[in-house]
Amino acid sequence: MFTASPLIEPVYTIVLTGGPCSGKSSSLAYLTEKLSDYGLMVFVIPETATLITNNGIDRRKMDRPKQVAMYEEAILDMQLSFEETYLRAVMQIFPERKKVLLLDRGVMDIKAFMPHDDFKGILKRKGLSEVRLRDRYHAVIHLVTAAEGAREYYTGENNSARIETAEEAVLIDRKIRESWLGHPRFRIIDNRTDFQGKIRRTFSTILQILGMPAPRETKERYLVARVGDHLLPTHQTVEIEQIYLRPKNRDEEIRIKRRGRDGSYLYFLTRTRTAGARIEEEELITEAHYVSLARLREPGTEVLAKERSSFLWNDQHIEIDRYKGRYDGLTVLEAEPFDTAGEEKTIRLPPFITVQKNITHNARYSERRMAMKKRKSKDAFGAGPDALF
Repeated sequence: MFTASPLIEPVYTIVLTGGPCSGKSSSLAYLTEKLSDYGLMVFVIPETATLITNNGIDRRKMDRPKQVAMYEEAILDMQLSFEETYLRAVMQIFPERKKVLLLDRGVMDIKAFMPHDDFKGILKRKGLSEVRLRDRYHAVIHLVTAAEGAREYYTGENNSARIETAEEAVLIDRKIRESWLGHPRFRIIDNRTDFQGKIRRTFSTILQILGMPAPRETKERYLVARVGDHLLPTHQTVEIEQIYLRPKNRDEEIRIKRRGRDGSYLYFLTRTRTAGARIEEEELITEAHYVSLARLREPGTEVLAKERSSFLWNDQHIEIDRYKGRYDGLTVLEAEPFDTAGEEKTIRLPPFITVQKNITHNARYSERRMAMKKRKSKDAFGAGPDALF
């Protein structure tokens, strides 16, 4: 679990993942240099699978499922050890510096390379929770394999451990995306630009995650009338509880969040400043810290609870929020606009979801406003979500 003392600058742990030949390893030098230019200390954990394959434990020599399961379990053990060792070292050696730890793949990638039951078995034997493994990182950035959208650039020349055909790479890429579904800061970087454009978009995304000024894509939000739940593709569902705290000044918003499922939760503290450019910073906190901060809830607000389902549709990461309590029945879809050369940015809505209207810039549906107690009673909801406002 990544935690830090309030007196120590935190380490931002960011996973770069993706299918074979997605540009992860090639982009690390660029990202390290650019982030260093912003005054950050940058550390890199190399891909564990490539490391052990190049040093003798070669998956290509394995022909039995049990061998593959043991191989992936070894990767999990080494990955966790690398992460904890790096994290502890950089926090102790450079406590006063703002730090970024870039990981060439994270532990949830393992899920994409083995049968689901085998993965669950490993977690059970080790007493690990899938939610806590997935959400231990500050952010996950998925670079789409060149085999999807830029096949002419798909090659194994820059990685001797790569054994997949282009078709296999596409399938693996999609399995990896599904493995990370449910992470609160999961971003997908596709191949709609050339490679330099791809890593620039990755850099911009990281700056946003770190709370630094960067070109920002506004997510689209839609009021949902109906969801065909039986048609939902592979998805992950988490419970979210959000509390707004008393801000220190008018240009700041502070909130805490509990996020997880099946009794396993992670806790977050988020600060958003709106003076000039919008800047957002988020850090993991302990359960005890969360309980303590909850006592500082902003007067006139209440706990906002919802259930979020995340899935992929047409290369878009889509989230459906179903609100609880006073807003029971209110459902909102959120997704990042998709664009291609020469086309206006739009959301490609799944056919099994019926939306009423776009509420992206409708202040009445902002969660900050929804948390305010000065609302009409729940009975008004019978006339539709607008009746609440």
